[in-house]
Amino acid sequence: MILLDRSRIDCLTNTHAIEFDFNDKWAEAIGQSLHYARMTGARAGVVLILSKPNAEVHLDRLTRTIDHYGLPIDVWTIGENDFSIKIEPIEFSPEGGY
Repeated sequence: MILLDRSRIDCLTNTHAIEFDFNDKWAEAIGQSLHYARMTGARAGVVLILSKPNAEVHLDRLTRTIDHYGLPIDVWTIGENDFSIKIEPIEFSPEGGY
């Protein structure tokens, strides 16, 4: 979905503006999810795709940074080949959309 500022959000649900990213992009995911949340009024979320053997190190960095600064970001993880996560999409109206 493209937002008013022309940025492209990965996933928008009724409750969350979610950035999907690979584990080594954890820092970028924080900023993007917060930006999307600001633009939509939804809560920020990150789905971290654990794609490398040291993925837990990146997940730890992500969660420690969120905790340290008290950031309003929810985090989910999935394996590179595990796309069983179920996120309900938002009902979108082009006339009154984001």
